[in-house]
Amino acid sequence: MFGQKNGTERPAKNYHGLMKTAIVLIGICGAVICIFWFPYGVSSGMPALAAEGGEAYWTAFASACVFYYLAALPCFAILFYLWKVSDLVREKRLFSREGVGCFYKSAIILFADLLFFVAGNFVLWRMGRNEWFWAYIFLALCGCAVALFFFIISKCLGEAAKLQEESDETI
Repeated sequence: MFGQKNGTERPAKNYHGLMKTAIVLIGICGAVICIFWFPYGVSSGMPALAAEGGEAYWTAFASACVFYYLAALPCFAILFYLWKVSDLVREKRLFSREGVGCFYKSAIILFADLLFFVAGNFVLWRMGRNEWFWAYIFLALCGCAVALFFFIISKCLGEAAKLQEESDETI
């Protein structure tokens, strides 16, 4: 079974390495989305302006790309917090206030980013510059689920950290 080796648990450093690998892969996927999807999605999302071309198109294109890049930045900040969590796993300190803080901050950042993302996409959609609006709303709903998981994990880790502190005090 995964996670066990000859009846004993694998060292936390193995999980740490797996987490770091996953975080790097997620970062690479995010970078690919930023580099390739954003320009394509923006240009294909405003066909009327693209047909006209000119300065109005390039201004709209640049402003929409800047919006999407700004919306992506907090997602990379969350990866930083997850990187810190993997270090806590390696050090066997996941059930600590620091671990709780990483997940709680990630949840708050993601919720705030989703509000910004949905509001900006709504504005672009109303201006006729976003034909991907409903796909982005679906993406935002998926992001909301992830943010809820981060929040729930922070609450569970908080309870576990309290139990850990009580256990350490009684020993």
